[in-house]
Amino acid sequence: MNEEQAQRKLTAIFIADVAGYSRLMREDEMATVNTLSAYREIMLNLIRQHRGRVVDTAGDNVLAEFSSVVDAMQSAVAIQKELRARNSELEEPRRMHFRIGINIGDVIQEGDRIYGDGVNIAARLETMADPGGICISRMAYDQIESKLPLGYEYLGEQMVKNISKPLHAYRVVIEPETEKPSKKEPKQEESKRERRHSRHHAGGDQFEESFQRFKGHIKDFAKEIKEDDQLGETFKEIKGRFHAFRDEMKGSPERRKRAFENLIKSKQVRIFLGFFCFLLLINALTSFGRWWFQYPTAALGLVLYLHWLRHSFFSEEEADAMRQRFFEKELGRLEPNDRDSDKGKKQAKTKAVARVRFYNHLYIYVGVNAFLIIINLLTNPFNWWFPFPLLGWGLGLFFHWMKLK
Repeated sequence: MNEEQAQRKLTAIFIADVAGYSRLMREDEMATVNTLSAYREIMLNLIRQHRGRVVDTAGDNVLAEFSSVVDAMQSAVAIQKELRARNSELEEPRRMHFRIGINIGDVIQEGDRIYGDGVNIAARLETMADPGGICISRMAYDQIESKLPLGYEYLGEQMVKNISKPLHAYRVVIEPETEKPSKKEPKQEESKRERRHSRHHAGGDQFEESFQRFKGHIKDFAKEIKEDDQLGETFKEIKGRFHAFRDEMKGSPERRKRAFENLIKSKQVRIFLGFFCFLLLINALTSFGRWWFQYPTAALGLVLYLHWLRHSFFSEEEADAMRQRFFEKELGRLEPNDRDSDKGKKQAKTKAVARVRFYNHLYIYVGVNAFLIIINLLTNPFNWWFPFPLLGWGLGLFFHWMKLK
């Protein structure tokens, strides 16, 4: 490489590749080539329309760069939507789906070509995307999170070949689900309700009003839990890791090996598997036929879960970050005149600390009750007692949330 002609720059890298290209070629080479040519022309036009530059189109691959990651994402979304419409006109076996990976990185440009880890990371992200989907890096996510009407699913840390550090990857949800408006009751039902209420005495009306208010609190509680950013990111991370593991297991032997390595890299998982094998072996050697190892294994799982919470989600660093996010959120809810006052800041800080404690309570509730359900099913599956602590503690959790209001 001529160093005088090469230059470094920061750019948004776009890589697309056909999913199942070998199968398509094996079944019908000519049809595959014709579809690829037509789809590639669509992609190149959309890339140029969004101010991108096509770098290479070798084989079934398309490499492009954008000066803006927003442009790169808009181009990728437009491409997937257009190709989805074109695929609907083809028979299922002949449909051609592209995976797209997007990254922001420092690259070396020589002539029309670009090189570097930024390109390699985009290529690894492309392999993590679903057919017809888009996968992006954390740096790209940070730049476009609030700029486009899209959804994002965190896939966790991914160890990939030839990249020393783990990648934080996000799957893009092109058409996120929107909350459906509640259906209004027909006028006939409303009139029936009015007639029913008119027959109740004053005490009954007060009870009904109190019940409806309590029911509304329950709905608000469930809605806030569902919509909370921190909890949503946690569920997305867990779901993303599961999907990533599933996709890796469907791949080549090398990808399956990598999936197992990623699974057992957690200290808690390694300890759990080690004790599980040890207890199983002791059980088999001492009293084969009478199995008891599952009970200490379940208890150990609970302990490791609580340890994981303490040193992962609620470590000092994570707790401080959560408190800061909640603090900023609570400040935003205050009146403009109160935001800069000491009293307003103190109030927002108190609520932020209380909210972190609530989420700590919530995660412990989930782990302990999962443990109780397992113990109930192992010891007496035909006599369920776990709903009693589940509901009783759940009521306490609800009142804890009420204190945050």
